Amino acid sequence: MSWVLVIEDEEDISEFLRYILENENFTVKTAGSLAEARAHLKGGLPDAVLLDRGLPDGDGLDICRELKDAGKMPPVLVITARKDPAEVAEGLAAGADHYITKPFQFTDVIARLAPAR
Repeated sequence: MSWVLVIEDEEDISEFLRYILENENFTVKTAGSLAEARAHLKGGLPDAVLLDRGLPDGDGLDICRELKDAGKMPPVLVITARKDPAEVAEGLAAGADHYITKPFQFTDVIARLAPAR
């Protein structure tokens, strides 16, 4: 079974993502901050990462850059309210595979995670 790390500080969105992903047979771990995400990543790499950009202790893209710099790059899906074209480009340049803006459709998330199964 594939596992996904959801890095999202808004609890309702985090729980919604957990719910839809578990219904698609993913194992889900959640983190509400970069510090929590780093702690999860010490235990091993997930099959995919879903991350928000606006976290209480920094930009979610920091995790993306850290994974890329370490040469350990699971698929990364950014889910954020930041939709300025420059921010989208920054996310993709940081190593994100997909960039979805909020509000989002859960079917878009599942479709983009299909290769992580």
